[in-house]
Amino acid sequence: MRVLGARSVPVVSNGNSFVYAQDLNEISRFVGLDYRVSPELPAEILVGRLANVIDTASVLIQQIPSNCLQDKLPGRDRTYLALANHIFEIAGGFLQVAGGADFTGSIAMAVPREERTPNELNAFGRSIISDLNEWWMSCSDPSCVLHVTTFYGPQTLHAVLERCTWHATQHVRQVVMILTMHDVEPDRPLTAADLAGLPLPDGVWDG
Repeated sequence: MRVLGARSVPVVSNGNSFVYAQDLNEISRFVGLDYRVSPELPAEILVGRLANVIDTASVLIQQIPSNCLQDKLPGRDRTYLALANHIFEIAGGFLQVAGGADFTGSIAMAVPREERTPNELNAFGRSIISDLNEWWMSCSDPSCVLHVTTFYGPQTLHAVLERCTWHATQHVRQVVMILTMHDVEPDRPLTAADLAGLPLPDGVWDG
């Protein structure tokens, strides 16, 4: 059995059979384990966390020195500005799925058609938070148990919400590290409480 990378999407293979390594429950079924995992945090908390992480990103990204925005991340072919845009696109992608879109590979990749500047991202972030709150206030399924179509199989909207929340959170952790690398004191870094209950990797540059 091998874990492979397929266009940046990992898979677990066994002979000619494989599953996308995005869903621990599907991996468990594939390898014959009796193991189930579900989001630890309720949807209401995750919505608040996602809004907070976008708000935090809006603050921190303004602190990145303007002459460093096109610098590359350590060991990655991605600029600081591209990372910043990626964070907001993750949340925007969730809103698309919450609105009825399939969670496709392109939405999961969260790459903007055109990169926004830090000031434009600040305005975009406020729009995302407003749209997220508006969606939540009118949500007819507050437990988010309804299933949606994803590129790695049917998932609850709750699971997709958790995925997008921890994904954006992990990248904001990376923005904090960028600032410290440039001797900039982050105005509002994420706290331990912001990270609690999310399935985050231990390392800032893992995942």
